Amino acid sequence: MLRFTDITVVCVITLVSFTVHANNTNFTHVRVCGDAIDWPPYTYVKDEEAYGFDIDVLNEALMKQGVSYEITMTSWSRCLKGTKSGEFDLAVSASYNRNRDNDYIYTEWYYSITPYYIYSTHRFPQGLTITNIKELSDYKLCGNHGYNYADFGLGEIIRAGNSVKDVLTKLEQGNCEVYLNWIEIIDGIKTVWGIDYISGDLVAQAIPDMPSHKFYMLISREFPGRNKLKSILDSYLRSVQNNSHSD
Repeated sequence: MLRFTDITVVCVITLVSFTVHANNTNFTHVRVCGDAIDWPPYTYVKDEEAYGFDIDVLNEALMKQGVSYEITMTSWSRCLKGTKSGEFDLAVSASYNRNRDNDYIYTEWYYSITPYYIYSTHRFPQGLTITNIKELSDYKLCGNHGYNYADFGLGEIIRAGNSVKDVLTKLEQGNCEVYLNWIEIIDGIKTVWGIDYISGDLVAQAIPDMPSHKFYMLISREFPGRNKLKSILDSYLRSVQNNSHSD
């Protein structure tokens, strides 16, 4: 598993090449960033190559419009900072909050994932069953550095580590009682890397009555072609939404 090692993959057009016009600025190339640590099956690194649903979407949305891209897989914190500053033009797989809305331009959402809570039976030998999300406020909660937990609507969440493994270690050490994550990510880690984190004394359960969390791409406000890029992406992402609804 990669840890803070930046991997850059360049995807170029070989058969189609034309210029997209945006805000009187031409662009044929977009600098993208994603989370290299723990975000399969949406974005992940294997054998120093970027893979996942995000890559498939970028290939369809950009390259078929004659726009090449390079994707740098790095820490999520650096990806966000770099997109805000203009080092990157686009960040993939981002959830929504108001602060980000001021710093970036959101695309349409293009997938959603299911919020889960994880606990240890060493701490809760009788199990931990909740009937609604607010009941989790009674426990010491933890999450990942740089991640947005606004959709959970809870109070303080201890940022206990960069990776799922880091946070689960803190959970088992008693630094926190409940870890907030999403089942698609936990399952993706198992499918892609063969690591089953929910085993032994660890239990993962869906949060009752909580809707799935939607994810978007973030366009840098520093990118001259930001409006046209949003138009290109939104057009394709709406078709992704429609396909997901029909499945």
